[in-house]
Amino acid sequence: MGTPPFAATILQTLCEKLYPPAAVVTQISKATGRGHKVQSSAVEQYARTQNLNIFETLDVNQPHTFDVLKTFHPDLILVAAFGQILRQEVLTLPRLYCLNVHGSLLPQYRGAAPVHRAIWNGDRETGITIQKMAKKLDTGDILVQRKIAITDDETTDTLMNRLAALGGDCLIEAIELIEKGNPNFVPQNENQATYAKKIAKEDSKLDWTLSATALRNQIRALQPWPIAEATLTADGGPPARIKIFDAVAVSATGEPGTISSDGKASLIVYCGDNTGLSLTAIQPENRKRTDVKGYLNSFRGRFPYRKANG
Repeated sequence: MGTPPFAATILQTLCEKLYPPAAVVTQISKATGRGHKVQSSAVEQYARTQNLNIFETLDVNQPHTFDVLKTFHPDLILVAAFGQILRQEVLTLPRLYCLNVHGSLLPQYRGAAPVHRAIWNGDRETGITIQKMAKKLDTGDILVQRKIAITDDETTDTLMNRLAALGGDCLIEAIELIEKGNPNFVPQNENQATYAKKIAKEDSKLDWTLSATALRNQIRALQPWPIAEATLTADGGPPARIKIFDAVAVSATGEPGTISSDGKASLIVYCGDNTGLSLTAIQPENRKRTDVKGYLNSFRGRFPYRKANG
């Protein structure tokens, strides 16, 4: 069971390195993009290339979907970024276990956005956990856990890709342990549990009173969605909204939210803790992504903006 590219990569690893599942369950196709074109999930797209049994569902717990699942008499149900909560009757359906591939070192970052939150919080490592699914979200006993370093320029997008590759290998390791008859499930330490709240569009706002390092972490965490934003303002002129893709934390002293620019190659927004965020890659509203030098050059030496609002 899975939906986005993270799950599709894990499915591909299973098919290529172990064996394909008897059936694939994914969320029903949704309209996306400006044209609201209905597009199949990444999992469905890959499953079709392998001629696998595919079932789309709005709710895997609905009786008719559950009845279909029962016909396969599953030994294991494998879940990765499925986007739906499984009820107890589904969790107890397989002969052996329901296993979940989770993108953190549980019990840290239980919940919907473990990869985003690890980057946002400035963590230096994260990982993959294969857990036996329990009724309460992400609280199941751990079978396999592997760590991975978070690089300084990592975004959620790039880290998710690396975790997906690791997740596939970890899931194969878990299945092989079960096949050998010696899985060692370890209970989670509830005293170490933390929660990774779901990312929302409102998270794109930046609070310039925070340090530049904290804001750069937020910028990296919000890619590929929703992307950090700021509104630039000038005395007597219209505001300009920009998306921020990359920046460098620098030492600088000034009122948080105030802009310092040479009009040619440097655009620094003062932040808290005597720091500044030197913007390097942005996207002005209704324009393509560009480096800051190209953006400033478009004003021909008359860059008007002096404040950045979150």
